[in-house]
Amino acid sequence: MEKDKDEMEREHMEFERKGQEPTERSRAGQEQAEQQKEQQKEQQREQEQPTDGVNEKIADASRTIFSYCMGKTSNRMEAEDLCQDILCELVRSSENIRDSKAFYGFMWAVAGNVYKQWCRKRARQQTCELTEDIASEESVLDRVLACGEDSDIYLLRRELALLSKKYRQAVILYYIHRKSCSEIAQSLSVSESRVKYLLFKSRKILKEGMSMERRLGELSYNPKDLAPMYLGSGPNRFWEFMQSKIRQNILDACYQDALTQEQISLETGIPLPYMDSEIIALVEKGILLKEGPRYRANIIILTAECTEEITRNSAPYHGKIADAMAEYLETKLPAFRQIGFTGADFTDNTLRWQMMTFLIRKIQGFSGAEDSGEAPLTVWGDRAYLWLEEQANTMGKGMFNFSAAESSQGDWVYFVDYLPAPRGSHKDFYGNRYLTNVICDIARGNCGDFSRYDLESVAELIRKGYVLKEKDTYAAAMPLFTKTQYAAACQLAHDFVEEKMGETLCELNRIFVSTLKEHTPRHLQNQVPGIASAGRFSNAGCIPCRLLIDRKVLNTDWNPMELPTIQIELNE
Repeated sequence: MEKDKDEMEREHMEFERKGQEPTERSRAGQEQAEQQKEQQKEQQREQEQPTDGVNEKIADASRTIFSYCMGKTSNRMEAEDLCQDILCELVRSSENIRDSKAFYGFMWAVAGNVYKQWCRKRARQQTCELTEDIASEESVLDRVLACGEDSDIYLLRRELALLSKKYRQAVILYYIHRKSCSEIAQSLSVSESRVKYLLFKSRKILKEGMSMERRLGELSYNPKDLAPMYLGSGPNRFWEFMQSKIRQNILDACYQDALTQEQISLETGIPLPYMDSEIIALVEKGILLKEGPRYRANIIILTAECTEEITRNSAPYHGKIADAMAEYLETKLPAFRQIGFTGADFTDNTLRWQMMTFLIRKIQGFSGAEDSGEAPLTVWGDRAYLWLEEQANTMGKGMFNFSAAESSQGDWVYFVDYLPAPRGSHKDFYGNRYLTNVICDIARGNCGDFSRYDLESVAELIRKGYVLKEKDTYAAAMPLFTKTQYAAACQLAHDFVEEKMGETLCELNRIFVSTLKEHTPRHLQNQVPGIASAGRFSNAGCIPCRLLIDRKVLNTDWNPMELPTIQIELNE
């Protein structure tokens, strides 16, 4: 019992000793913390006076820092941003300056570090501000050569050129013309919230586009020259409408595939601001189809590759057609003279050429080929087949032009222009009803009522060889047919084509149709038979005729008093 009591006393004393030790340690820690606080206060008091001096030096140096930033950046806005970053960093770091005499060395060290960080950040962003220098008159090519293809200014210009009209207008008004959103809304007749959306969407499109690699298509550096072709009732307004090379290459770009405006721009290398109105015009004329945001050509394009393939596959039949033509010219010349038209006494060479014009037209309209049906109705109100044709180096290709002009009295002047050695041209009369009336009046012998102005036109027709002057009278220099005589000449050619050339023409038509279908998009397949009928004019007419010229069956040494490829059908 006593032993237990002694042990309890020892344990109690041990407990009291252990309880005192933590208390002593805690008191010592508090004293040390108070000493540290006193030291910090003393340091702050020592630094207060130098800090005020540093702040003054920062304020005095701000102009110098801004000049430094102007030399490191491309415009004032960027310089202001960089200067602000440097000044903020100087203020934050000013407490680290122990000696005010070392301020300027410290300042330039901070400026250099901040500029390096600014450059790295700018490189990562891959963007460029829309500033006023975008409207500079300096050419894009000059800027690209100076700055390199990957320069921000080039990328931005490229993407602006690809923006659709609604976005591009908002961007230009806001960033270049400095218009407010309310002013832009009034100018574009949209709400202010719509303007803000257009600007937001534009910035997103530009940012994404500038980070993309874009490749221009072949048409951008090697545009095609496509000839507008027409077969119909006339007048041929399609030819004039399609003289624009921009329109031609827009159609070629989206011939095989439907493309967006942006894709057409990249394929042709034409900026959208120059294409907007052209695309609208093509759509309005039904020559270009709009399928949602994409566009697709609505007429056939006969490429050089397709034409050469057709000519190559048809070559074995050209000689056969030329042989049949030669037979026609030799055996039917007497029958042609016997029709009794005015000019039946012309030289044999002139009359052979006249017979050839009838024959080529009947070959083109050969009824035994695949029926192409009625020509489609164009937006101009006439029924015609429209297509574009890339010129190929093919023998006889594009050798003839066929056209007709009607007078006020219902007379017709027919032209089959031989282009390699022209002897008269439809261009002198096409769309000129007055001059057509004058030549038809001369053909009828109605010259007594000519005014002074009429006589001036007659003098021009004499100079060009359309009219001959005999004493005080005038005579047309081409054969003159009545309606009955003209029908007889057409029937003579028609019967020969059906009897002697029908089988060969059917085979040629099959080759033309099958080859053209292989080169034509699916949505234009229904136009192939009509274009094939037009193609017979050159494939089965012009090329074999070229062979006859080479064989000397036809001669281009024209009689100067006779027009070989023009005739008039009088309405009586």
